[in-house]
Amino acid sequence: MKRTLLLIIIILIIGQAANAQCCAPGNPASGSEHTGILPKNTLRTITFYKHSFSDTYYEISEKSGYQDSRAGYDFVGEVVSFGLLQKLSVEAELGYYFDKYQDSEVLGMLKTHGITNAVLSLKYAVLKSKKNFELTLGSGIKLPLSQKIFHDEYGVPFPQEIQPSTGAFGFVGQLYMLKSFKENKWRLVFNGRYESNGFNQDDYRFGDVFISSLFIGRSLTKNWSATLQFRNEYRLEDYQGEVRYLFTGGDIMFLSPQISHTFKKRITLTVMGDLPVYRHYNGIQLGPKYAFGFSLLKDFCL
Repeated sequence: MKRTLLLIIIILIIGQAANAQCCAPGNPASGSEHTGILPKNTLRTITFYKHSFSDTYYEISEKSGYQDSRAGYDFVGEVVSFGLLQKLSVEAELGYYFDKYQDSEVLGMLKTHGITNAVLSLKYAVLKSKKNFELTLGSGIKLPLSQKIFHDEYGVPFPQEIQPSTGAFGFVGQLYMLKSFKENKWRLVFNGRYESNGFNQDDYRFGDVFISSLFIGRSLTKNWSATLQFRNEYRLEDYQGEVRYLFTGGDIMFLSPQISHTFKKRITLTVMGDLPVYRHYNGIQLGPKYAFGFSLLKDFCL
């Protein structure tokens, strides 16, 4: 147990060393991403919605004197997992932005919508004991199902960060650890995720993304549970060809309280919120102010 906690602490500390944009394309973290291996022939679906809003610019970690824009999105996502073998699961992720916008005095209101990248992954349980411990590794590919570029009325492309998809192929790596205590009333979960993006048709590449999450969960009753998530997201700088954009990338940590209720027929509803508690940007950037959402999880035994 000491080794497990030490490894989690080291990964979280490493997560403080790099660079985040409030509206970069991709599948926003649902708050229910802490899913490991499923039992063989079990199908799990997670449907989630997330609303995000931003209206404050920051220079490195302090509020900037420059305040010009507001931005946000409404996103719905779907994660489908299936237990192929006792220690091997396959997973698919897909999402859609109903509304993604940025409003500024210079450019006015810019709005987009559309499907984001799909992700296909395999997860393998390296270690899964009967004492409620699991260590799972996963990897997969990002598929640009849409390469549509939104333009203004004059044919000028909107900024890359407001496009619904990266428009490029990519790679995803995952690490999942679970430890339960006291007859499963307490749960400690670590989830790590790395995303590498390729160049899209405009020769633009979004910076690699590292997400590390620590979940502390407690079963309150038979059907109710509460979870506190500490999530660190950091992104390296974007590139246009060989040119590095120095005012992209950053490091941000969220506090995400969550409460869940499990209904009959294995349906779990989770309500969650996101509050930034630490941020460090490269230069001046628009930072997220808050987000909230919910998810529905359903298991099917086939």
